[in-house]
Amino acid sequence: MGHMEKVQPQNTSTDGYYLPYHGVMRNNKIRVVFNGSSKTTSGYTVNDLLHTGPKTQNDIFDVLLYVRRHHYIFTTDVVKMFRQISVHPDDRKYQRILWVDENSRIQEYELTTVTYGTKPAPYLSGRALQQLLLDEGHLFPLAKEPFEQGSYVDDVTGGADDLDSLNAIATQVKEMCLRGCFPLSKWKSNHPDFFKLRSSPSSCSETHEFSESSSKILGLTWQCAPDLLKFTDQSVQRPAITKRTILSETAQLFDPLGLISPVVVRAKVLMQDLWQEKVGWDDQLTPQIIHRWMTFRQELSQLSQLAIPRWLQLRSDDTEVEIHGFSDASLAAMAAVVYVKVSTPGESSKVTLVCSKTRVAPLNRLTIPRLELSAALLLSKLIKRVQSTLQLNHAHVTLWTDSSVSLAWINSDAMRWKEFVKNRVQAIQTTTPDATWKFVSGKHNPADCASRGLTPSQLITHNLWWSGPDWLTESPRLWPSFAAPTDQPADDEVRPSAVLTTTAPKLPFETLFDKDISLTKLLRITATIQRAAACFKRTPASNLTASPLNPADLQFALTFWIRAT
Repeated sequence: MGHMEKVQPQNTSTDGYYLPYHGVMRNNKIRVVFNGSSKTTSGYTVNDLLHTGPKTQNDIFDVLLYVRRHHYIFTTDVVKMFRQISVHPDDRKYQRILWVDENSRIQEYELTTVTYGTKPAPYLSGRALQQLLLDEGHLFPLAKEPFEQGSYVDDVTGGADDLDSLNAIATQVKEMCLRGCFPLSKWKSNHPDFFKLRSSPSSCSETHEFSESSSKILGLTWQCAPDLLKFTDQSVQRPAITKRTILSETAQLFDPLGLISPVVVRAKVLMQDLWQEKVGWDDQLTPQIIHRWMTFRQELSQLSQLAIPRWLQLRSDDTEVEIHGFSDASLAAMAAVVYVKVSTPGESSKVTLVCSKTRVAPLNRLTIPRLELSAALLLSKLIKRVQSTLQLNHAHVTLWTDSSVSLAWINSDAMRWKEFVKNRVQAIQTTTPDATWKFVSGKHNPADCASRGLTPSQLITHNLWWSGPDWLTESPRLWPSFAAPTDQPADDEVRPSAVLTTTAPKLPFETLFDKDISLTKLLRITATIQRAAACFKRTPASNLTASPLNPADLQFALTFWIRAT
């Protein structure tokens, strides 16, 4: 009851809101969920009258990239974060609940802290942590990076390349949070000597779950001790398979980094096929669609066999880092995949999958070259984001495509092409201006896996996807030389050139040039003749009597002679 206070009889009024609530079972614990979207007698809900507020948390994509950056990391979370933030006393009447005491009497209480289930709760909690960083950050400089780059909702992640630095960062994170009365718990790390694990060694072998919500059929977890990323199947079979359930469960495939894109893209393509079927949300589906979905769902459990190294092998010492990106497109989907290559003196180079992104092909069908160009743009944007998040802006970037036409477009002047090609080529050249684009054979292109799709069993052992082409670990001088086909960009993509033609006018008074007169006199004579011609055409106010020559007439005459000569 520490987060509630009883409503006194004299404070009871009709100006308030009563929150319905119910329990939700999660991880064998009952959590209370308050419903701020329940309508009152006025027809409004409290959430209707509240602002959501701007986004305060980081994107989960960026947080997971940050998690993979450092050799050693720790994770922790704020204990009951919403409950650590007080609500102004004047606003607590909008957070009232009814409680039945041990004597079966109904009591009224007001919730005194930020409440889960109200629309601005995520913003208020995130904004409070931001203010804590603004107020106390100068005293705890090592805590700045974990909060700015490694925090997501109530989870905080920090990383370093050695144990001493990791302990120092964690200590400052803990102390700064206590300044704002935000206690931390559930410390986990991949280093057994991390100071928070000394009293609880079991935490080193536990797993940490990354999630945007508790509802998912495929989740991403981190196994601390082996330092691996794993996928867990938490699916529950539904009795009926409809368009609604397929869309819902497709959205619950939690793979922000695109590590299993070749599998997930099959669900995206199936969803697009459902839209083309034009069936209702709860209508019965065709046996073919049901069979495709059932097969896909049954195969998902195989992904639990995957063990993906968390660390990207990035070091702060004398290592050379290269970024390689591959793009590909099919009639079904477009794909982009990014790898980092780390070369350390005296050791063999290591190539690691960083992330990928897929997008189904648009329903208004494009040509294959246009799809390939769109995939190249998808890759450029992904590369820029990876460079920024992993702080690899000075790393050499090589981008590969198996489309010779797209490569010709990208390596040429964008203004040569029509709007569709021009806009995308300009965006690619602007987004990744220092990248080197090269041609690669389709058999050596890992993005081909994601544009066409793989089954889980195929993906698990697919070395091309997890490590890129075998030759990528070698020195560039040992890379195979791929001869790009001699396909030229289609003529129908070339912008029509603007042809300027001039015709020599017949001068009605060429004899004026033969006379020795000044330019001013020539222009006045010409303007007078033009006025006379306008009179014959019955142009209003063209008579010299009504309106004498003016500067506009002289300019018109000058333009005439410039064109004539």
